[in-house]
Amino acid sequence: MSAALKSYVPRPLPSRTRAATAPTSARQSSAALPAETRPGVSAPAILPTAPGLDSPSPVVRRLSQLHLVSSALAVSLVSLTLLSYGTSVYINRQLNQANQRLNRLQRSEQQLTTANEVLKNHLAHQVEAPEMGFQPPQPGSVIFLKPTPQAAASAQGPASVVNRFALPKVDVPLGY
Repeated sequence: MSAALKSYVPRPLPSRTRAATAPTSARQSSAALPAETRPGVSAPAILPTAPGLDSPSPVVRRLSQLHLVSSALAVSLVSLTLLSYGTSVYINRQLNQANQRLNRLQRSEQQLTTANEVLKNHLAHQVEAPEMGFQPPQPGSVIFLKPTPQAAASAQGPASVVNRFALPKVDVPLGY
């Protein structure tokens, strides 16, 4: 079957008896002979095929289908494996970057908290100094404002909502 697919077809060799009896000049002049007397290229022979190849048996069809399905399954599993590996690598990189960003933010938060507390302490020391002229608040100089009736009503909301979330009134403390 493979010989039929090849483009090269070998030429038959002349018989030894004729080649041995022919003079060397005849061999050289064979190219000058007309095409009818020259040994020509024979037509390719039709090779016999095995019986039953035109209509394969059900077993052969099932095996070829199984081969096709298993090949498709193997290709899909390999591509799924590569996809999951790529996804896991991508997620790992993103998590590492997010973790580094979180660590930087935590360090800057600690630095800002420390700086804020240092500034508060510095301001507290400046206020306590007598040359600044600050005095602690006196109870007589404190101003108390009473809420207006409209602001108090709007702050409470509808009565049904207030009653639903209202805590029971207890005279004793609930706990410490």
